[in-house]
Amino acid sequence: MLSRNVLIDRAAEMAKRMSLDQISMVQLAKEFGVAPGLIHYYLGSRDDLISGVLNKYYRERVERLAPLTGDWRADVEGISDVTFSLATEWPGISLYVVSHNRFRLFQEVPAGETDYGMVLFDHIVSAFLQGGFTTDSAALAYHLLAQFLLASSVAVAGRQAPAEHKGFILDKFASVSRERYPAATAVGPAFASLDSDKAFQEGLRLLLDGFEQWANTNTLKTASVRPASKKKAR
Repeated sequence: MLSRNVLIDRAAEMAKRMSLDQISMVQLAKEFGVAPGLIHYYLGSRDDLISGVLNKYYRERVERLAPLTGDWRADVEGISDVTFSLATEWPGISLYVVSHNRFRLFQEVPAGETDYGMVLFDHIVSAFLQGGFTTDSAALAYHLLAQFLLASSVAVAGRQAPAEHKGFILDKFASVSRERYPAATAVGPAFASLDSDKAFQEGLRLLLDGFEQWANTNTLKTASVRPASKKKAR
């Protein structure tokens, strides 16, 4: 029997094998063998469909999260691991979010329902605040973490890791002159072996090492990002 939840569940399953922006009301109608008008009747607009699927995705992220412990680094590592794991299950979500701003985080939900994008945001920034971050540094830490997680998720969804194309890359380095490209041919084999898991873990470690400095000083040093003052003309 058709319902809003049934339609969103089917669209969510489709987003595990294609980008969310490729899923249309007409396509859903074909999936169920009904007229497109019936899909609109239950869902409303396509925006309602997109936001419904994203809210389901964020709900699953939230439900997989462990309670915060007060150890901000361990908590953020756990949040990041859940996100990266889900990226392999829902590649269509990452491919959509990387190219669309609407519903990137916050969702439009019917009255009485929960915006799980807001729940997720609250959970992540709470981890930073519990670690002694200022509100400014927690905001920037969230943004930088979200950008890193999205880039890592897209790399998985798009099979962008060098190891995914190891044979081609090794052949390319083997085809060029070692004398002309000494550094490239020396580093090439190691580069060709890099997989998504290693890139994610090392990238996350470097990012959190940077955040650690903020936690230790308990402040974000805004002076370091201010534009240099102009010298007076002589």
